[in-house]
Amino acid sequence: MNTNRTFDDVIAQWQRELDTSLETGETPVFYLNAGATVLGDLAGPIALQWLDEERRDAISPLVAAGGVGPAWLLALLHTRLPDAPLRSPGAVTVYTGPDAATHAAALSVIDTRRSGFRRRPAELPPAFQPTFVPSVQAGAAPLESTSFVVSESENATMQRDGWTAWVAVVLAVALFLIALVA
Repeated sequence: MNTNRTFDDVIAQWQRELDTSLETGETPVFYLNAGATVLGDLAGPIALQWLDEERRDAISPLVAAGGVGPAWLLALLHTRLPDAPLRSPGAVTVYTGPDAATHAAALSVIDTRRSGFRRRPAELPPAFQPTFVPSVQAGAAPLESTSFVVSESENATMQRDGWTAWVAVVLAVALFLIALVA
């Protein structure tokens, strides 16, 4: 799971997403990780099952799952229990591809929420939210977003503006340019 996040945190976040989507009239999208780990990626399907057992709304969320690990298959094979609440539709799972680039491209295509009453995390397009705002997904944060996880935890505890993440981005770009020149 993400740093300092429990299943209850993920379920509470997704419940807020469901509530917001009911108010804006848009389909909620739950992001699952597109990584290759096994244990970290199980957080999403387990949180989806727990949420589905308690949901009592009239909206069908879209679950974006990908990667080469087995967690996307668990989300794809997810079914509602027979004793699930009536008139509460199940989630629709979409496989977004095996690698991070295909996953990001698929998120841009399937996440069509554009309501003026809903702000996206960090005002980013859907493709960049799992990398730059790792708390929007249930699975373990990908390795390339480690600096942003650190930045988010600093923001939560010290109310900072994310300068650590931007320093990491500038450093990464500088190292890339040095590698090109050398």
